[in-house]
Amino acid sequence: MSDRLPLARGLALVLLLLFLGVHPVPLALLKDFEIAQTASARQDYAAAADALADAAARLPYVGYVVYHAGLAEISAGRFDSAVERIQKAAALDGWTPARRVALGDAYLGLGDHPAALTQWELALQDLPLDDPLLARLANSYQAVGRYAEAVQVLDALAQVRKNDSAVYYRLALLSAVTHPAAALARLTILADLSPDLAPQAQLLKQAIETGQAYGDEAYTFARVGFTLTQLQEWGLAELALTRAVTLNPQYAEAYAYLGLAQDMQNKDGQPAYETAVKLAPESVLAQFFLGLHWRRVGMGDQALSALKQAQTLDPQNPAIAAEIGGVYAGLNDLINAELWFTQAVSFAPQSAEFWLLLARFYVDHAYHIEELGLPAARMAASLDPQSAVAVDTLGYALVLTNDLANGEKNLNQALGLDPNLPSVYYHLGMLYLAQEKKPEAEAAFNQAMNLDPQGAYGGLALKALAQLSS
Repeated sequence: MSDRLPLARGLALVLLLLFLGVHPVPLALLKDFEIAQTASARQDYAAAADALADAAARLPYVGYVVYHAGLAEISAGRFDSAVERIQKAAALDGWTPARRVALGDAYLGLGDHPAALTQWELALQDLPLDDPLLARLANSYQAVGRYAEAVQVLDALAQVRKNDSAVYYRLALLSAVTHPAAALARLTILADLSPDLAPQAQLLKQAIETGQAYGDEAYTFARVGFTLTQLQEWGLAELALTRAVTLNPQYAEAYAYLGLAQDMQNKDGQPAYETAVKLAPESVLAQFFLGLHWRRVGMGDQALSALKQAQTLDPQNPAIAAEIGGVYAGLNDLINAELWFTQAVSFAPQSAEFWLLLARFYVDHAYHIEELGLPAARMAASLDPQSAVAVDTLGYALVLTNDLANGEKNLNQALGLDPNLPSVYYHLGMLYLAQEKKPEAEAAFNQAMNLDPQGAYGGLALKALAQLSS
């Protein structure tokens, strides 16, 4: 991609053009390129684009200058102008692979994946092993759902980046949902290449082998889909599960997981959940996932109906009891919430997760903290002393019971376990308020807002800051 030259070399070329008498205004052009160089160095891409646009206006018949003005427009986010300039440059002195790539980049900036892919595919004919180009193609093929072509491109990219585990990971995942049998060898390579990714590779490999042993293609895709939900690869999980239910329209469990994969992508999983419940009304999983969906969209009554149906089918399940408690807490029915959270703990008395949910319920609602919340928080932290959330909850329970010294100790310990946990900064802010340390409180609340701008603790921190300034 030789015509993507740095601005310094571009300036040298323009000087040569000027020396040859191509244009009568050398000082203005020199100034344009100098401004563009300086602006680019300080990442002021709009100013660089403006300067090169001026240069292109002065030399509208020099494709090189017009093209570099187009590149600057891409950096400045002016994609319509970039498309126009790059096409004009090509009309002046021809297409090159680099210009095809740049035009594809401009189309991508406009959100036009098909047009971008067309340009990059043309460039690939001349640059079959170009690393950045292959990466562009792989990403866009995935974005538009052309997974088989994404696998082909990733295969080529893996030959270029022979030890890049991230490439092999994407290749293995995509292979699992397009051609599971072919994915097995790639998953083996991935496990050998990266010990960190070996557990994920082994999970997917087991899913495919289990499906193959069962001799049912729908089951194979379903097992792959279930595993991909564990890996939080929601888009690929949706694809695998859609294939499963297409092959077997009576597959209730696959419909339930399909709804989950869709919900996690901010799609509407309700039809898939309802199909699962219709096909298997006695399925705990289908009823439970439907209840989670209703809770996720803020429909508390519907959530309770589905979750209680699941609980009737599996009355000793702590996860179902905890979800019911969460729904009641959201409805501000603290008596019933406490009842169900306590039930969850009684079903799994050695689970730090359910003790933590109970403790956070008490702490978050300032409800029975001293007599019940603090003991629950101590139990959660003792069962999982490396959990920043558990130690944070214990620290705040101590603050709320006026044991500020021990509260501060635990909150700082939680901060050491997870320095990016928004709740601990909010709780530290409340501690500093109790200690009459206003500057420290403001700093902690601001950090909570920065880490959780759209979340619950960011909102609480904003409210606390407003009260501090009033």
